[in-house]
Amino acid sequence: MPTAEERKRLLRGVIPRARRLGVDDTLRGWSWSAPPLLSPYEVPLGLSEVAGAYCETGRDVYARRVLGIEAEPNEKMLLGGALHGTLRDWVVHAKRSLYACGVGRIEEAVERIRTFPAPELPEAKTLVQYETDAIEFRIREAMSQFPRIGTDALVAQVLPVTLGQMLDGAFLGLSRRLSTDLLNLGEPVVLDIIFDDEKRDFHPLTLAGYALVLEAVYEFPVDVGLTVYANFRDGRLRMEREFTILGDEVRMEFIEARDEKQRMVADAMDPGSCEGCEAWCGR
Repeated sequence: MPTAEERKRLLRGVIPRARRLGVDDTLRGWSWSAPPLLSPYEVPLGLSEVAGAYCETGRDVYARRVLGIEAEPNEKMLLGGALHGTLRDWVVHAKRSLYACGVGRIEEAVERIRTFPAPELPEAKTLVQYETDAIEFRIREAMSQFPRIGTDALVAQVLPVTLGQMLDGAFLGLSRRLSTDLLNLGEPVVLDIIFDDEKRDFHPLTLAGYALVLEAVYEFPVDVGLTVYANFRDGRLRMEREFTILGDEVRMEFIEARDEKQRMVADAMDPGSCEGCEAWCGR
């Protein structure tokens, strides 16, 4: 969750700036039925296939979609999947504990949250410990600031997050089974949690893609995204959060990447391998 300072920067700086800049209506997701958002190809790619550029030429998508070669997940992918799964389970456990005890038995709720089974994976154990300590602080802060707060409002205050929300990307020519994370801070903020990786220029495309899909499905504006970089060093968790204003440029960049990769698959155009390609990708 963002710190109090980051939340203030979001609400008083990033969101107002995004509103001032605005977004061209043709680049809002609800304009999916007309160019440039209208998908010209019947190739429903996953959002990560469009937004990801770890393979610079996109040959990983060509290999999977055209050649039918499915790559084995590497260590980084396995670690990220395991940590995302642990975080989802922990959030459900924490919310269940708060609803079960309510604000009337808040100390019991805190104790229940601490009963989450310790994961075997060291990084997951560190992540759970961090989140558990952090939510206890947020609970006590909220109870002190709002003594008459109700249980549902407390949960929204200390855990304003939805992990793994399912979305139908068909409006934008994408997969019908997309999944994203959301931060609910008065207005929805697309959340992308990246484990054990450095900042990449293409990471904001994921935020833009999910904002477009959310706008297409629910027809409300999504102007801001948040990327959380979580890295583990010497048994410690280091987190860095970066807000992105989802303006015209990054939206158009996502749409161009979608069209380019869909054309590559539809026309079976081999983009060629890139430096550092996996052996399976160069077949």
